[in-house]
Amino acid sequence: MAAECGVGLLLGKNLQQGLQRLLDDVADRPEARLLNQQLLRSLQRARYSPENKGHFGLAAECYCHFTSPIRRYPDLSVHRVLKKALHDGPRTAHPPSAALQTLGQDCSDKERRAMAAERDLLELRRCQLMQQRLGEQFSGTISSVTEFGFFVELDSLYIEGLVHVRSLAGDYYSYDPTRHVLVGERRRITYRVGMRVRVRVERVELWRRRLDFALVESR
Repeated sequence: MAAECGVGLLLGKNLQQGLQRLLDDVADRPEARLLNQQLLRSLQRARYSPENKGHFGLAAECYCHFTSPIRRYPDLSVHRVLKKALHDGPRTAHPPSAALQTLGQDCSDKERRAMAAERDLLELRRCQLMQQRLGEQFSGTISSVTEFGFFVELDSLYIEGLVHVRSLAGDYYSYDPTRHVLVGERRRITYRVGMRVRVRVERVELWRRRLDFALVESR
């Protein structure tokens, strides 16, 4: 995606520093938010574990999950262990490894369920909002491209909708999986990530949590 936005990427030996340089280079570009999102999505999902594997994003070799104020059960578990270590000494504070493995897995599973429920609710609310704005036009940026069309994120609203390839009139478009673009066979018009477009809200399907846009113009 960085290459399609015209941004070079040299990771070098330190991956974290290379990715940070990339984000710094695009900070003032309109694609900055999209690149940040794609980078986050590409990272492996975090999970709770008694093993110290550091923190990739922070480039920290030692890391302990901790938030203040306490918002999650893993926070409470860490507080309990630290409190016991301060009171009784570190040797007596370490719970059995098997118990921590089970606790970490249970916390990870429940967090995934909570995130899925939150995401579904947000998608429902976005669809309900856009249902009241059928036919209106918005400017946005192409956030991803697939063989069946491309998704557009609307400015300011940060709501995504699909422009289906069937709605693109005047040409037959094929998907290039190497470059992640849609290309018209006759006119060679290309739709890529980061491209600015103007769309119209065409259809809202609440039960599918889906928004369909129609392309008005591209820039």
